[in-house]
Amino acid sequence: MDIQAIISNLLVTMPIFLLSLSVHEAAHALTADYLGDSTARELGRATLNPLPHIDFLGTIVMPILSALSGGAALIGWAKPVPIDWHNLRNIRRDDTLIALAGPASNLLLSLLFFGMLLVVYSGTIDVSTGTPGEFLRRCVQYGLIINIALAVFNMIPLPPLDGSHLVANLLPDELAERYRALGLYGIIILLFLLNFTPLRTVLGSIIVGIYNLYTDGAALIVRAIF
Repeated sequence: MDIQAIISNLLVTMPIFLLSLSVHEAAHALTADYLGDSTARELGRATLNPLPHIDFLGTIVMPILSALSGGAALIGWAKPVPIDWHNLRNIRRDDTLIALAGPASNLLLSLLFFGMLLVVYSGTIDVSTGTPGEFLRRCVQYGLIINIALAVFNMIPLPPLDGSHLVANLLPDELAERYRALGLYGIIILLFLLNFTPLRTVLGSIIVGIYNLYTDGAALIVRAIF
């Protein structure tokens, strides 16, 4: 394990991760506000400032452990955005839309990084080792894979991740309440699955597969244009 290389990568990836996570959480808050619940906005969660979103385990510990264990990407979560269901017009529909807003925002952000990747691949900037262009290339690649990872990871159907909201809103009320009540147990189950089952490998394969679609697509577009 090359600790120096891991630390060097974390210095690049953590700011991108925190930005991407903040976009994710702000998307939840803004969608909730649009649908009638201003709770998260009033608590300062509709912001790109990462500090209000940080969950020590999900935002700090998990990404570092992922990097130390050679994970395909930084994965983690932030503090859940508070929602007052009494303010929503259609609880099941609106809660589902709020949940989907987070992963959708990361996919949109990945498209921004994809546009930057086209510039990197175009040959118009010097990306040789030690140049600003090489640093930009690393940032773009990490930006792509981190946002893909956040979108995929958060769709796992275990509380408190976004995918659990989709499942809960399809269940009968009593069963949905029991499912949501997993709470902290959901995190424990998730950590167990990541460390003692093939889930980490499966997630890594999905993330890398989508990342390869982006990079292959960028290469094809650049070749077609230039």
